[in-house]
Formats: sequence, structure tokens, C-alpha cells
Amino acid sequence: MHRLNDIYKTVLAVFMAIAPVVLTVSCYDENHPGTYYTFTGKTLADYLEEDSAHRFNSFVAVLKRASKWGELDTYGTYTCFAPTDAAFERYLESRNISSIDSLSYEDCDTIARTHLINAVLYLSEQEEGGLPQVNQLNRFLVLSYIGDTLSNGMIKARPVINRESRVTRGDDTVQNGVVHVVDNVIRVSGDYIYDIVKQNPRVSLFFSALNLVGLEDSLQKWHDHSYTIGYDSAYEGIIRQGGGSDYTIRYVPEHNYGFTVMAEPDDVYASHGIHNLNDLINHANQVYHEAYSSEYDTLGSRYDTVWHDQRNPLRRFVEYHILPFSIPSIINFNAREDIIKAKVETSLLDAEDYFETYLPHSLIRVSRIMSNGTYSGVFVNRRGVGDNGDGEIGRSFYRGIKLSELEEGVSNEGCNGYLFYTDDILEYSDYIRNDILDRRLRIDCCTLSPDFLTSGARQKKTDNNYEGVGFKQPINFKSFNQDYCMWVRSAFVANISYQGDGLDLQGNYDIMLKLPPVPHDGTWELRLSYRGSAGCGVVQNYVGDDPLSLQPCGIPTDLRWSAVDNPNIRWKADQDFDGDTVAINAYDKAMHNRGYMKGPDSHWTSDKAELFRDYSLIARRVITTDYFRADKDYYLRMRLVLDNPNAEMNFDYMEWCPKSIFTLNEDKH
Repeated sequence: MHRLNDIYKTVLAVFMAIAPVVLTVSCYDENHPGTYYTFTGKTLADYLEEDSAHRFNSFVAVLKRASKWGELDTYGTYTCFAPTDAAFERYLESRNISSIDSLSYEDCDTIARTHLINAVLYLSEQEEGGLPQVNQLNRFLVLSYIGDTLSNGMIKARPVINRESRVTRGDDTVQNGVVHVVDNVIRVSGDYIYDIVKQNPRVSLFFSALNLVGLEDSLQKWHDHSYTIGYDSAYEGIIRQGGGSDYTIRYVPEHNYGFTVMAEPDDVYASHGIHNLNDLINHANQVYHEAYSSEYDTLGSRYDTVWHDQRNPLRRFVEYHILPFSIPSIINFNAREDIIKAKVETSLLDAEDYFETYLPHSLIRVSRIMSNGTYSGVFVNRRGVGDNGDGEIGRSFYRGIKLSELEEGVSNEGCNGYLFYTDDILEYSDYIRNDILDRRLRIDCCTLSPDFLTSGARQKKTDNNYEGVGFKQPINFKSFNQDYCMWVRSAFVANISYQGDGLDLQGNYDIMLKLPPVPHDGTWELRLSYRGSAGCGVVQNYVGDDPLSLQPCGIPTDLRWSAVDNPNIRWKADQDFDGDTVAINAYDKAMHNRGYMKGPDSHWTSDKAELFRDYSLIARRVITTDYFRADKDYYLRMRLVLDNPNAEMNFDYMEWCPKSIFTLNEDKH
């Protein structure tokens, strides 16, 4: 599926074979949001009820029965996808229901909340993929584009929601939001992701393996009924000051589990001579016996037929295809496109993220390739820069596995996750662990908990940049007191952070994080991003494999000092050395010996304003250098040691760096 970088880029490669092609412009092709129709003084309710064609009678009835009408008739901020009466006729017929009156309250509530988002989202401002806010059902709606052939032979690029609901008129501005008219009722699946995989005939062999290793129960987790939060905290919001600005923090109203499955179609297996389940079992045995050779006996068959054991090779194979969070579209694995274009120097480094998979102690690298500003794919475990095969970190190019969306009209969404295709066999082989992932692993802190991703908090885009999503005890984190607030910042270009977002802590925080695993045994350096500010505190870090007896790592870090002012860092600009690269490298080494590094030269503070490396307020702190094992869990504790109920910390990114990199002239990227 090809990207539309903005609404005027309506020339899709898939239509280039059709000539001549003339693309038309419609109301959702406006350059400025809300300029097609503006209904001054009209609410969403007025718009739906007073439309001259009376196209929304059924939707109005559903909203009233779901007790949503009052919301839309008052001030607020909403995006409403409004199905026409004709859309409801098709929906009722598909369900063999005679009229709207036959729908239950639960049906009406689900339909209403599916079509409403508590934020104003103009489609002319959105990129393809999951919209940057979940709907009132806490589900992502996915935007894509198709080509409509008109009666005169011209082709129109039309927005589509969830693959089947076409936007026939969009960006109509009203007093309390925006309306997009759709020609089909938007459906959200009630099936679990396990069932979505089962129902897809293209991945029948992968499903046979998934079923054999006994993951059905695991992939049917969804609602966490033990989670509770106060109404005011979730919906009204609380105000906290972070970085000198007032942030409106709303806690996630409910806790859900999510999954993302990356599966090979049967024809991909066939291209490797794998035609049945036995062939796949033999392939998994070969790969995982080699990758985990120390766990198998001399015959190499100790767990080969114990399908539910996590050491079983086939189970390991399947689990590496599953991520423990929901991603609605492949472009949502990485930062938003506007963030990448403004903040990543893609000539030096691809936009990248690292995720722990469902296979214990395993990682994948997911990179979004942007060559000369043009998107050309999302890849797993790739090594290189751009799409022209350039090598990286002094090693040869490795293509990796390309991810793709499902076919148009085929649902990839379950109530608890999403399904994508791979174009080659995905595996955590010895080569991937010890070669491809033997690299500096720069991990955005907003990916450190599955909850940050499944909830939609990560890379969230809002009308007001100074907003955040609060969390109590997200997965992978443990709080030792409740006298603080934790939130994921909404991402925006001007935020001085790695990916425009950040994990903010404020108060007397004392938290412990389960660190992402290292891919292989060896000496690794653990680093944290550093940004000094007068409002920050003094933090003691602890690291170890026993959460009850972590070891302190050096002296506390005083976050109140900028990198240039802190006497422990002694940051100096490259310009101070008059272009003498030998002197620059020598100073970098001396600074590293003091336990600090400059920021990378591959990222910008904001919209190409200043490189991190040249920005004197930030640096990287080396927490520890030690021998770490790939089969163990490790923990990082961050404890505020200077009592300050308003102390801040912007936890931006962390790095694992292997000895093979940091001792051999590590690059500045």
C-alpha cells in the first residue's frame, strides 16, 4: 500500500498503468482544514438533524438511544464519522434486522462510540494508518486511500475508514468539531486476533502452527477488569507543569491487552520448500536448535514434541511473530511521518524502533524507510540506510523482512489486535541475534510498556500539544510510592526530544523498569538520555537482575544542570575545535570516560533547527558497563534522592550498546 504524503499527492503508483489518468479534487482535498463548509454556531447535533437532505435519520436515532445526543449538542471537541441512511439500510440488511428499532441498546452504544472521537481530526491533515486518537470505544480507526473511477474515466483518490467505509464528504467544521460523511457503517470486529488469523486462508500454515503450540487462550485476553480509575482523572484531566508548560493529563480510562501478529502467507513458505506443518516444524527445529543450542541435549530433541513448552522450537518460532501490543497499521510502528521528516536525518539513519516480542528475551528492530523524503516500506531486522542498499555500522547491507497490509476488503482487525503479512520468513536466528542486532539499540521510552502503544498514547497527536496520557502501573514498570505522576507526552515537532514525545515523571518518583533484553551475551553499555533543567531533580540509578537487591550505579545524576554547565560533563561544542576532527574525537573519548556522551547527530531538536549533538542542554549518561546475559531479566530503578514534590524528569530514550560498537570508534549517529 502506497503512502499519500499530503492530500494533493493523489497520483498513486497503482494507477499509473491506467492512461490517461486525471485526478479530481473533492471537499476532502482542501489545502486548509475546515474550508469546504463551516457551520458557524452549529453543533454536531444540529448538523446531523438539520441536513437538508435528511440523510442521517438512522444515525440520529442510534445516537439518541445510546444517550450520546446530549454530548454532541454541547460544547466540546469531537470528530464524527456520520453514516447516511443508505449506509444504515445496507448495515441492517447485512445483519438481517428489519429496522433501527430492533437494535439493542448495546448495539447502538457500540455503533455510536465507534463513530466518535474525542478530538478534532481533519482528514486533510492525516497520514494513512491508524488515526492518532482512539475512538470512544478505545479502538483505532484506520485511514487508507483507494482510487475511484468516475463515469468520465477520471480517477479520484478517496479516503476510506477501516477498509470499507468511504468518506463521501469530509472536513465539515461545526462549533464543537468536524464531520466526515461515510457511505457504510464503520464496523469493528468482535473477534479475537486468534480468530482473525484463523479466518484468513492466506496464512493457514502459520495458523496451524499457532494452534498446535497452544496460544489460543493467550490471544483471547482483552479487557483487564481489575483496572479502575476515577472519572475526573480519565475524562476531565488534571493539570501538571512539565518543561515550563502546563500539561493537561488524562489517565487511560480502562486497561486493555493487545497483540500484533506478523504472519507469512503460505506462498512465502512454499518459496522456501515448506509445504505443510511437518516442513515448518523441521524448519523451526533447525533455526532454534542453533540459536539456543545450550538448551538442547546432544540429540537436539529434548523439547521438540512438547508443543506447549516455551522451549519448544515451533513455539519459539510462533511467539517471535507476536508483539504484546496493538499496532493498527504498519506505518504506526515508528514515529509519525511529520515527526520523522522534521527530526530524523534519514541520510544517516533510518527511523527505527525496538520491541520485545512475545518470545521471552527477544527483540525486533522495525525501521521505516524514507529515501529523499519518500516512504518506501517498513522492515523488520534490516541493516542499512535507505532503500539503495547502503551498509551501516561498518557492516554489509541486510534487507530484512518487509511488512505489508492485508488486501483491501480483508479485515486485519480483531477486538484485541491486528494482523500483517511478512514477505519472508521471520525468525530469531543465531545470525539475527549475534550479527544483525549486534548494534547500538536506541529505544524510545514511550515504547517501553505495551500499555503506551495499545492505549494509543505513543505518538498521539492533539489540537493542544501540551497534553499527555497518564498511567498508574503500566506493564514493565513498578512504583515504590504513589507520590508522583507519570505521563506520555503527546508528540509534536517542536518538542525537544528523540521522537517528539517523552515519558514524563513529576513528584517524588521512585520507579523500577524491566529493561528490554539484550540479544546476545556479552559486555553492554546502558545509557539514558539526559536533559538538564532547573526544575528537575537529583536521581540515583540502580541496575541488576534481582529486583529486590539492585546495585547503585555511580553517583546520582543531577538533572538540574545543563550538559554545558554540569562540571561532571564539561560539554564543549565541536565548533570550539576549529574543525580538528582528531581533537573532537579525543574530547568525545574523554567525555565518555567521565560517563557522558553528546547527543546523536542523526536527530534534530525540532524542525531541522539544531542537531542533538550541537545542543548544549542534552547529553547521554552512561549508567553502567557490564556483562549481560540474553536469557535474563534486568531492571533499572530511578529514585529521586532530593525531596522535591515538583521535581521533573523527561525520560526520552535509552540505549544498549555492545562492546563491539563502543570500543571500535562508535559513529556519532
